Amino acid sequence: MKIRYHQLARHDEVFLKELFHLYIEVFETPHRPPGDAHFCRLLQEENILFFVASSNKKVIGGLTAYVLPSLYTEAGEVYLYDLAVRNDYQRLGVGRQLLSKLESWCRQHGIREFFVQADETDNHAIAFYRATGGIPEAVRHFSYATGN
Repeated sequence: MKIRYHQLARHDEVFLKELFHLYIEVFETPHRPPGDAHFCRLLQEENILFFVASSNKKVIGGLTAYVLPSLYTEAGEVYLYDLAVRNDYQRLGVGRQLLSKLESWCRQHGIREFFVQADETDNHAIAFYRATGGIPEAVRHFSYATGN
């Protein structure tokens, strides 16, 4: 089984749609897919990173990260927003390799660290991030509903 890892480019709408459906499947969250124009717009954004793992030209894992401008450093910071691997490809190093690709991108762009949040009840994610060298920090995440 050969697995290819790559960052999505401006023309990779098909892979981005597959990543969207992978997130829906793995996270078990029902969402209607946005229109094709939305996926195209996302791929044009310089501050959104998509990395995918594919096997036989099908997405089996991926991550979405955001480059955040920072007052403290010209390089900015990176927030890892989503990371998922299809259930039948978990425990094969796919997630670890995706993190490695993000880490390499950060190093190449002068970014010293990236961060991710995990729900306290998501033991699988917490164990994964610890096993891959993540250092947990005690913080509280607050959400605000906008009424939309």
